[in-house]
Amino acid sequence: MGTLWFWIVALMLTAYVVFDGFDLGVGIVYLFVARSESERAQALRAIGPVWDGNEVWLLAAGGTLFFAFPLLYASAFSGFYLPLTIVLWLLILRGVSIELRSHFADPLWRAFFDVLFSLSSVLLAIFFGAALGNVIRVFRSARQLLLLPLWTNWKTGSSPGILDWYTVLGGDLALVALALHGSLYSL
Repeated sequence: MGTLWFWIVALMLTAYVVFDGFDLGVGIVYLFVARSESERAQALRAIGPVWDGNEVWLLAAGGTLFFAFPLLYASAFSGFYLPLTIVLWLLILRGVSIELRSHFADPLWRAFFDVLFSLSSVLLAIFFGAALGNVIRVFRSARQLLLLPLWTNWKTGSSPGILDWYTVLGGDLALVALALHGSLYSL
């Protein structure tokens, strides 16, 4: 039964990456591909109907993880408390920047919310890639604890952190993959 729940959670996380990946990617390339006000409005209208609905997959995966694997949920959410809080704030900043951008006519505020939208999308992609790198590292070595420091000394060795060379490379790979996903969607 545990294997079935594992695959359900994995399917939900995969659905989140596939369905929400394009709007994260649009946010990453937003400042580069949308130069004029009409192009930026068009890019936001392209993701507008689905950007917040796609995050339901992430919430459903967290809820299913809580239901099916409560000890893993407790360990992961207490061990990765700071990175998960950062991800939550980045998700909030993305939503706020998309919503508030349309409520201000001043070009300075619109530019501020455009940069905030793009920056939070870039950081989310890096954090999600780093999270995937940490998951891969935990699966490779079962002795790995979930209580890692956020930062590390950036040297290879036996004392990794949540953000070290391995996970940041994973974050960079996720950034490139999601930017490509968003670029292909916005064409």
